[in-house]
Amino acid sequence: MILRAVFLFLGTAFGYILIRAGVSSYDVIRDMFLLRSWHMYGVLGVAVPVAFVGVQLWKKFGGKPLLGGETDWSIEKVSKNQVIGGLISGTGWALTGACPGPALAILGYGLWSGGFIVIGIFLGTYAFAYLEERARLNS
Repeated sequence: MILRAVFLFLGTAFGYILIRAGVSSYDVIRDMFLLRSWHMYGVLGVAVPVAFVGVQLWKKFGGKPLLGGETDWSIEKVSKNQVIGGLISGTGWALTGACPGPALAILGYGLWSGGFIVIGIFLGTYAFAYLEERARLNS
């Protein structure tokens, strides 16, 4: 119960930070992709080193998932499918103006457009799992 409360607090704080940083604004995202504004590049420029330091600390202090299981810290070579998936994800981000984190923040902020983005994310995830399973069965 306490762990869920911690996750709720952290998720709410993360969503608040995303909203305040402006990453939930379609206009901000559009201006980033059109190279009209460098604001989002600044946000990403802060997020990447913070995430890097967080992962390094996580690994140093055991790196165990909070909800159980094991973490595989090995690094694999990038595959063609990952590049294609990244391009599809980037296209969705450009079209909707949101990636998964801001999409949930948009929905949490009370804007129904976030619901369509979240539904699209789940449909894309389902389609990937379905196609991956079919490919595995056919090989």
